Amino acid sequence: MNASPPFPLGCRPHARPLSGCATLPSSGGSETRTPEPLPTTGDGGLIEFDAGDPFDSRRVGEPADAAHHRVVIWNDDADSRDIGVRLRRPETDEAPLDVAPTFPAYGSLRIDVFRRADYVLRVDPPDGTDRRLGVRRDFVDCNDSATHVAVRPDGSVRARVVSTALACDVASESGEDAPTTPEGTPASSV
Repeated sequence: MNASPPFPLGCRPHARPLSGCATLPSSGGSETRTPEPLPTTGDGGLIEFDAGDPFDSRRVGEPADAAHHRVVIWNDDADSRDIGVRLRRPETDEAPLDVAPTFPAYGSLRIDVFRRADYVLRVDPPDGTDRRLGVRRDFVDCNDSATHVAVRPDGSVRARVVSTALACDVASESGEDAPTTPEGTPASSV
């Protein structure tokens, strides 16, 4: 049983490399991108979230079916502020959403994510350190799940993931997040 050699035709390991063969990889394979780990999905420090009706909404993907994940960013301040919001796919570095709208006082931006993929959500407050959060692909298959993000008056960013469906595994792999449910959710839904 003869296996084909890992070298292109005419390129063999010699004492002196042949022209054009010296730069070929010895494995013969293509380069693959190592996936970056997703950041945590929340911090467990967001208890009160009163985002109200959004002043704007965006969509990632097409609503082919009802399964999606909501991301709501709330300006928890009495002043209007520019807040950067970027949703990026770590495996391709594609950014299907990259905006910096002016949030009105206590205003919120809603993002409906229909395209099933892992995302890194970056929130850049005007006065504070940007925050990166993971939005896992399995969140999109949930019946009802959301990432809530509050940008506090001091520029700090707090976040949590909420779900009302058994099919949603919202606890992060690092164990830093705890699933929460909206008030009034029946115990059978948790």
